Parts: sequence; C-alpha cells; structure tokens
Amino acid sequence: MSSDHWPLIYFIRHGQTDWNKEQRFQGQRDIPLNDHGRAQADANGLTLHSVLEQHSIDPKQLDWFCSPLGRTRETMARVRAAFDPDLPEVEFDKRLVEISFGEFEGVLLTEIERDHPDHFAARETSKWDHLPPNGENYEMLVERLESFRRDKIKGPSIIVAHGGVARAIRRIVTGLSGKNLDQWMPQQDKVMRLLDGNIEFFG
Repeated sequence: MSSDHWPLIYFIRHGQTDWNKEQRFQGQRDIPLNDHGRAQADANGLTLHSVLEQHSIDPKQLDWFCSPLGRTRETMARVRAAFDPDLPEVEFDKRLVEISFGEFEGVLLTEIERDHPDHFAARETSKWDHLPPNGENYEMLVERLESFRRDKIKGPSIIVAHGGVARAIRRIVTGLSGKNLDQWMPQQDKVMRLLDGNIEFFG
C-alpha cells in the first residue's frame, strides 16, 4: 500500500468508555465516554495544541474530521477546547465510524471464546482477516477509509475516530501488514502523527 495520497494526519482515538474498560466489543454502538475518557480527551487537546506549536502549524489551516458517534464527537469538542474558538468547522463522516463487529457488539471476548469457539479461534489466528457475523473485517474498513480519503482529504488534517480506524489508517500510511498490526492497540491518551510512511506518538 502507498502513502502517496495521504498527507500529514494528526489522529486521536476517542477517550475511554465503560465498554472499553470492560473489554466489551463496542464497534458501531453509540457508547459514551466515561470520566476517565473525558480526562483523556482534555489532555489530548493540550498535547495537540503543543505539538502543532512545536511544528509551527496553524490549526486554522488544517481540515478537521470526526466520526459521527457520540464518543468521538465529545472527544473532538474537548480537544478543540484547548484552542481559540475560531477554528474551521468539523466535518463528520460516517466512513470514519468504527469497524463493525456485527452480532458480537456488546459481547465480551470471554463470551465469544465460550459460545463461538470457531470465531474465537479465527480471530486469534488473524484479527485483521476475521469477519464477525454481519460485521466487517479490516480490509473492508480500509476500503471505506480509502473512499473517505479520495472524497475528503485535500491536505493536512486532524481526524478523531476509533481504534480500528487508527489501525487501518496506519496500515494504509505505513504499509505495515495486518499481521504486524494485529497486536497493536491504539492508545486513547496519545496523539498520533502520520506522514511519509512514519508514525509518531505524543502525550
């Protein structure tokens, strides 16, 4: 995969939810941030402000994109609170929603191991390739993110979205294989900077 068509991206994963804390599959369910997640979002706003200053980047010259789910909307609002209010409008795009876990949304991993051993084994072999019932695998997510990129990404941008989206964008931008990304869990208290096949973490 090539990073040629992806410019500088600052990516922030939404803060923690209770389902994250419980290790419950969340996917596209609209679960709100918890208090810890709100604190993470506030801190990420301060980190992003500092990083943009260090790199002499004007936040008003960036495009701001966000998943339309509630936990990402609140994260974005808290991140933007660290800046002067006259920023560009946020564009919400449904192609930035989390990967769908289909019938497994709301279910604990231990419950999948107990009740769906074939799916559990397939997921343990490759999270990237595993296709939950009525859900998506990561190649499907990559396809909709590339569609988003073609339609919306015109220059350096800030994206607030989800852990699965972070994993897929890292795959696209850096060329790392799905196998290499299977064990990577994007942190909720970091700002990620992706450019020219590289990724940096701040916070």
